[in-house]
Amino acid sequence: MTSNREIEKLFDQWNPNQIRVGDQVQVVVGIKYRARVIGLDLDLKNRKVFANLKLSDNSKRYPIRVDVSDCYSTGSGYPGHHNGS
Repeated sequence: MTSNREIEKLFDQWNPNQIRVGDQVQVVVGIKYRARVIGLDLDLKNRKVFANLKLSDNSKRYPIRVDVSDCYSTGSGYPGHHNGS
């Protein structure tokens, strides 16, 4: 069984860009596009964190679930989001 503390440690380890729910991100997966992170999933089997995205441009057919390491923050959707203010 994995404890919450161990899960948090793995989440931080597999989330190198410190992406959080609510972040506006640029996704780079062969193509570049903008999106907002609406959820994060920890995949213990594959040792990854996946970002669930809401696309900025819904007319495009870009991936809406990507490895979080392919996301780069362009700002937070909420004041004080990363710094705890």
